[in-house]
Amino acid sequence: MTPDRTLGADPAPSCGDVLDAERGLPRVLSTKCATCIYRPGNRMHLPPGYRDQLAHDALAHDSWIVCHATLPATGNPIGTQAICRGFWDVHAADSAGCRLATALGGPVNVPPPNQTRRPSASPTADNRSGSHEQTRTP
Repeated sequence: MTPDRTLGADPAPSCGDVLDAERGLPRVLSTKCATCIYRPGNRMHLPPGYRDQLAHDALAHDSWIVCHATLPATGNPIGTQAICRGFWDVHAADSAGCRLATALGGPVNVPPPNQTRRPSASPTADNRSGSHEQTRTP
């Protein structure tokens, strides 16, 4: 993402596919990626309010944010994308898509792109990272 990114700008043309072909459930990162937009310090150099707007838009569609480190534009093949762990930790209960994934026995946890580990499916409550650097406001 470039520093000149403005609110309302169209995101990447394709977010890819978070659906795990083997299990039929969406993938979510098992931990936050190194530059997660939900880590303190604005590691992605987003303009003020941009992350909150992304979350608002995702929640308005009962959806989620796809981790930027897994997007096709970063060289990851389509079909290897995953839901942002930071978004999941903060907003999964607010998104019908995330709640549905949990109700169906998911999500499938996968490591961030710079780590290697076999994906595992397990209930959401057991896979929270435990740290919420962001306090959610209405």
